[in-house]
Amino acid sequence: MKKSELIELLKNNKDDEDIDEVLKNAEPVKALANSGLTLDAFKTKLESDADFKSFMDSEKDKHSAKSLETWKTNNLQKEIDAEIKKRYPEQDPKDKALADLKAKMEKMEAESLKKDLTNKALKTMTEKKLPTDLVNFIVGADKDSTNKNLEALEKVFNAHDEAIKTEILKDGTYKPGGQGGTEPTEEAVKGQINSLFGIKE
Repeated sequence: MKKSELIELLKNNKDDEDIDEVLKNAEPVKALANSGLTLDAFKTKLESDADFKSFMDSEKDKHSAKSLETWKTNNLQKEIDAEIKKRYPEQDPKDKALADLKAKMEKMEAESLKKDLTNKALKTMTEKKLPTDLVNFIVGADKDSTNKNLEALEKVFNAHDEAIKTEILKDGTYKPGGQGGTEPTEEAVKGQINSLFGIKE
């Protein structure tokens, strides 16, 4: 039997399929059997002859590789598409439209909240005479975080004002009691601070 005949004979067999029946019923094998080579002799040769076994294994590998390539060509893309569809099911157009509408509403609500928080923060900062140009740093994600930021800013500026007042009193430029020796009023202190920094009320 020629190699090509044997390959042709085994080409439709699966890897785990027993080839005994195929070989037993094949015409070339029958002819081979009549020539004196029996199936048992073939099996014995397969088990005892390393070169023959190696040849048969390589033929089986070629056949398996070809079968795998054929399967990939015919089935792999379908399997991939099915898995993608299973993992990421197509969304109903109504569901998609609803999700888009929900996202837009959430965005509008967030923008509206930020606008309200900004306006309230500006009002509070103006009332407390805090610099309003810092409003973008003060506005948080919600009312509580914005209020905490306002409190922190107010503490910083109050501490800064106290430090300036202390510094003014230290360097001796401020004389308590004025002309008549009385305690200075709050307006007088503010007036001196404003004049020191060139602030006009």
